[in-house]
Amino acid sequence: MARREFSAGGIVVRKKGRAFEVLLIKDSYGRWSWPKGNIDKDETSPDAAVREIKEEVGLKNVRILGRIGRSNYFYRLKGDLVFKTVFFFLAEAVGKEGLKVQKSEIEEARWFNPEEALKTVEYKGADELLEKALEMYKTEKKCSG
Repeated sequence: MARREFSAGGIVVRKKGRAFEVLLIKDSYGRWSWPKGNIDKDETSPDAAVREIKEEVGLKNVRILGRIGRSNYFYRLKGDLVFKTVFFFLAEAVGKEGLKVQKSEIEEARWFNPEEALKTVEYKGADELLEKALEMYKTEKKCSG
């Protein structure tokens, strides 16, 4: 029987002139993705996403714009099978705050233009989630990529 685990993460965007950028992190496996982590007891999934963004890249001025979707997968941890659900949210970084990478959790963090971000994300299904997030942001902010 698989153990259940729940996480939340944020696809973070910020305005840059008339366009916008997407934040990607290089995780501890050396793959490009976005900030995410386990949901703590008595914490909502949007709150967990904001906390993880703050912990992993140091952004404090972030607001959730909406829910993008979720990803489900199995993995093994110390021989045990784990069924993980990750809830993803569209988040906007407000202001010109710099990134402060938490090296114990991730290798690197950078802002990408949307086209570069789509070519760079590496996990299965990540490009579809990112495309949905980009459409949501363009609709919300009425800006071009």
